[in-house]
Amino acid sequence: MRAALTKPGGGLEVLDIPAPRATPHELLIRTVCAGLCGSDLYKIRNSTVAPGTVLGHEIVGIVERAPEGLWDRFPPGTRVTVCNHVPCGNCPSCLRGRISSCSNFRSTSVRPGGFAEQIVVPESHLPEGVIPFSDNLKDSEALLAEPIGCCLRALERWKPQPRSRVMVIGLGPMGLLMVLLLVRAQVEVLGVDLLEERRRMGKQKGCAQTCAPSRAANQGRFQGVVLTACNLPALELAFQVVEPGGWLGLFAGPSRGEPLEVKLQELYKEEVDLLPSYSTGPQHMREAISLLETRTLEVDGVVSHELPIEEIEKAVELAESRRGLKTILRF
Repeated sequence: MRAALTKPGGGLEVLDIPAPRATPHELLIRTVCAGLCGSDLYKIRNSTVAPGTVLGHEIVGIVERAPEGLWDRFPPGTRVTVCNHVPCGNCPSCLRGRISSCSNFRSTSVRPGGFAEQIVVPESHLPEGVIPFSDNLKDSEALLAEPIGCCLRALERWKPQPRSRVMVIGLGPMGLLMVLLLVRAQVEVLGVDLLEERRRMGKQKGCAQTCAPSRAANQGRFQGVVLTACNLPALELAFQVVEPGGWLGLFAGPSRGEPLEVKLQELYKEEVDLLPSYSTGPQHMREAISLLETRTLEVDGVVSHELPIEEIEKAVELAESRRGLKTILRF
């Protein structure tokens, strides 16, 4: 089968590799398309995974074979999206809602990854980790279930209040999806981005106002600040505008992995909460599919490019140069 593999020193190459073999207790999926995510870019850029790794966790595919006990639930031909990680649901971390700290969540995933023509979903993920969707959804829409699920889980942690003001720093794909969900929660959103085109898209998705970072510090105080990009200028802006008793929503790690100074004295004195949120699970991805199928969220334009898997390096270049928004790879 075709798959995109990481290369020594960074980058990706598309090769023919052996197709994965599913045991009788696992589910086999033929990948239709997979999304390129910021976390994939981080791993490629910083070589944080071994050469020969298949990345990709935003997946839409078609069921080819399911375990015997799940034939009725997942007959061949069922269109599905897939959770890359699934929590156990019973450990102390899961019971506190901190699913990304669950050992099952951290130790299991689909194999080999979404940038492959076929993937196997392990028994530990079944049935919750495979989510069917209706023919009303396009592949490019269903592919957003995972990123929207990440946003939904983050908002549960941050708890923005209706009629409060929230600043979203970074209006890339994740920032725009976050804007849609904040507006749905009756929050007034100020979107901040360097690029005029992304600010214009932010207005279309519901931002009450948008501005460049150079003007953002003059827009008053905000109950919350969402950082979809984490770098020193973004952190400094967030500390400038968050109100006492507010929160900073850390929705991304440092883009290059470098250490960043955090003003702990200001956090302490002003009682500002620093709340990271990482990844998602079946519950929030199912909610995301529901929002998409009912057309509650208008996600048109978030996916800006569709390319064949053979052009995955072009997709990386598009993302790195910030031309367009989300790119999906098709098989």
